[in-house]
Amino acid sequence: MLLSEVIKLESCSIDFVAEDKDDALHKLAALFKRSRKFEDISEGEIYKGLKDREELGSTGFTRGIAMPHCSLERLQNFAISLAICPKGVNFDSMDRRKTKIFVSIVGPKNARREHLQLLASCSHILKQAGVVDDLLQATSRINLFEEFLEHADNGSGKVHYKGKEKLLLLFVKDEHILQDITEVFVEYGIQRSIIVNTTEMENLISTTPLFMGFFNFTGDKNPTGKIVLAKIVEDHIDAIVTGLEDIFGDINTFSDLDMMVLDVFFVKGF
Repeated sequence: MLLSEVIKLESCSIDFVAEDKDDALHKLAALFKRSRKFEDISEGEIYKGLKDREELGSTGFTRGIAMPHCSLERLQNFAISLAICPKGVNFDSMDRRKTKIFVSIVGPKNARREHLQLLASCSHILKQAGVVDDLLQATSRINLFEEFLEHADNGSGKVHYKGKEKLLLLFVKDEHILQDITEVFVEYGIQRSIIVNTTEMENLISTTPLFMGFFNFTGDKNPTGKIVLAKIVEDHIDAIVTGLEDIFGDINTFSDLDMMVLDVFFVKGF
């Protein structure tokens, strides 16, 4: 089981804030719920699972680290959330220090051995020299995600993605939202994209001499738009969708943006 598959980018946060331990558990449950892996599981179920586990004994350790975890009946696959709480929160840690790093694991009920292996793997990473400082200095979700994975292979410094490459197409009808899209791209590690100017077919038909005076498809709408193309990793599709919908709401009902993801069969020079 590769950590790059289990850690959910959309469930990572570098600005986690909680008033107390119970509030932290609620907000960790909310982070997990951002992943489509939990579509059929409520935020309340995740919270209860984490809460019940904490009642057996605190998962707050030393050096500002906590590893909340639980098993859920209806969950099919494992998920890991990474969260940095800059101000720290009291989490009943062994050394009584505030917790700033949360590495949380939720998995299926019938996968005890795999659950223990993930706990051991994450604990091993957190014990490596310099890891805590590196995680606390993360500047974005993708930076936190990759910083953690870089230490997964005994500090080899390489991040391996199993997912295939995909082509993301965003059809932008209002160029004013491009800044928001750019910020999402930076947050989720998309470093290169192409923007293409477009004109809708209806506008061309409306201005063709043969049809002038008969059709006016565009009305008051802007007849031009832009297409944003970016190469992404398949594993990050859900995270990017979540990031965009954090800003625009459900893309299915947001009129200024459409989205499509295509398979990439051949790439050269890109």
